[in-house]
Amino acid sequence: MSNIIPLAPRLKQAKTTLSEVEERAALAADLIDLIERVREMTEHVAALPGPSMQIQQTAQHLLDAGTSLERAVETLTENGEWVPF
Repeated sequence: MSNIIPLAPRLKQAKTTLSEVEERAALAADLIDLIERVREMTEHVAALPGPSMQIQQTAQHLLDAGTSLERAVETLTENGEWVPF
């Protein structure tokens, strides 16, 4: 199974429309919310009783997911240079 989503190439438009700005802002806000939720879940997992190796692996997977979401936000906002809000 592949988790790569093929996207059609898109030419960068010189002028950003208001609806595109709103869409990017909404997406960035959703991603930031997901990052916070993943952090909260990681804290919950770390506090779980059970085999420490499984807990550590689960927490690491969640941390990796959070890092991927942060990279998505950086990409969407062009490393924070483009602020959609």
